[in-house]
Amino acid sequence: IDKEIDWRWILNLSMHFRDQSDREKFFVTYAETPNLRRRLTVSCDYRDAPEGTLERELADMRYQRDKSAKIYEAIKESLPSIQFYETITNLKLKTSGGRLHVHVTEDIQEIIPYPPVVAIAHLRCPKYKESDLEFESHLSGFVYKVKIKDKVYIKKEIPGPDTVDEFLYEINALYALKGSQNVIRFGGCIVDERRQKVKGLLISFAPKGALIDIIYHEKHLPWRLREKWAKQIVSGLSEVHEAGYVQGDFTLSNIVIDENDDAKIIDINRRGCPVGWEPPEVTAMIDGLQRIGMYIGVKSDIFQLGMVLWGIAHIHDEPEAMQRPLSMDTAPPDVPEYFKNIVDACLCERPQGRMSAKDIIALFPKHNDGYVPRLGDGHRDEDNAVIEGAGTGNGHGYVIGEPDANGIVEVSLNGRHGGQAGESGYNSGVAGLLLNGRVRLTSP
Repeated sequence: IDKEIDWRWILNLSMHFRDQSDREKFFVTYAETPNLRRRLTVSCDYRDAPEGTLERELADMRYQRDKSAKIYEAIKESLPSIQFYETITNLKLKTSGGRLHVHVTEDIQEIIPYPPVVAIAHLRCPKYKESDLEFESHLSGFVYKVKIKDKVYIKKEIPGPDTVDEFLYEINALYALKGSQNVIRFGGCIVDERRQKVKGLLISFAPKGALIDIIYHEKHLPWRLREKWAKQIVSGLSEVHEAGYVQGDFTLSNIVIDENDDAKIIDINRRGCPVGWEPPEVTAMIDGLQRIGMYIGVKSDIFQLGMVLWGIAHIHDEPEAMQRPLSMDTAPPDVPEYFKNIVDACLCERPQGRMSAKDIIALFPKHNDGYVPRLGDGHRDEDNAVIEGAGTGNGHGYVIGEPDANGIVEVSLNGRHGGQAGESGYNSGVAGLLLNGRVRLTSP
C-alpha cells in the first residue's frame, strides 16, 4: 500500500468544511494504468459513524496521508470494476448493514473547463501529449516530477475549475520570460491525446529545492552567497515586471535554487496572497473579506520582496511570523548597510515609497574578487572583501486564494515547505484568515 500511494493512488488535496461538520473530501489521482490517470474525489461523512466502521477509523486518524492510504486499502479491490467518468469521478463511501458501499457519480462541481489548444496557438513551444511523459514522483498538490526522453521536468496541472485563468496567465508569463536568467525555464505545454485541450505546463527542475527549505536547514549561509541570491531574485522580479506581469505570491517558497546555485522565481500566477505576507495597504480589505486578487500588483510584489530579502539577511524562513514592522536593526553583523537600506525601502508602509525592482538592482555592489561560495561550502571570513559602488537607498503559512462559486477557498500545503513543488505551497498549522466558505488543503 505504501508503495502504491506514491504513484497509483496519489492524494492531491483534502477539503474540510468551514461549518465544522464532521465531513471530508479527498482529491485523488488514480493511475488506472501506468499511462491512464483519473481524477477522483472521495467523500466521507464521519457524523454518527458507528465504532468498527471505516468512517469512524478515518475520523480518529490524524494524518491525511494515512487516511488516504486506509481508503485505498479499503476499496482497492473494487476499483477495477468502477467505470470512471472522463471528467472527474466522485466515490462516496458509506457503511451500512456492516458493509462498505461505494456510490459512484460524476463530480459536477469539480469539472475543470480545460482551455482549448487554440488558447496557446500563439506560443511557439513544445506541446507534449500526456502519454509522452514518464512519471517520476509526486511533489505536492497537482505538481509532479516527470521525464521526457530522459530529461527531467516539473509538471504542473490545473488544480481546479476556478484556477484556469491563473494557469493561462502563468503559461503566458513563462513564455514571455523564456529568455530570463532568473525565472524558471519554461519547458512547454501538455495537451490531451487528441491535442484538443491544454492539461498542464512544464518547467525545468531545480534540484536544490526551495529557498525556504535551504534557509530552514542550513545553519550557516555565507553572506556572499545570500547576496548573490538576493540580487538574482531582484533581477528576476524586475524581469517579470518589465515584461508586464506580476508574480502575485512572492515568498521564499516560490524561489528555487538550481544545480548551479542560482536562484529562480517560480509560480507567476497571481493565485493568492499568503497569510502574513500581505502588504499593509490590503489589510483592511482582508479584514472585510474582500477579494484581494484585485489589489495584487507591482507594489505588493515589492513589499513581499522586502520580506524575502529580510528572511535572506536574517537566515530566517518565516518572516511572516515576525511582528510588524519588520526591522533590520537586528540583522546579523555580516549584513552591510546598503542591504538594510534596500530592505527598508521595499517595506515602506506607503506603496508610493517603494522602489521598483529595476532601480533596486543598481544598489547592489560589484565585487573585485568575484568570489561567491557554493551552497554547502565552509565558512570564509569575508570581512576583507573589496566592494565597489555600494549604493544607498532610502513556517508557517497557508496560501489564501479566492473563493470559488461554491465558496471553496484553496489552501495549499505540502511537506515541510514547498520545495520545487510550487502550487504556492505551505505546510504548517492553519494561521487563521480563512475566507468565507470552505477550505481546501493539500495534504503532506
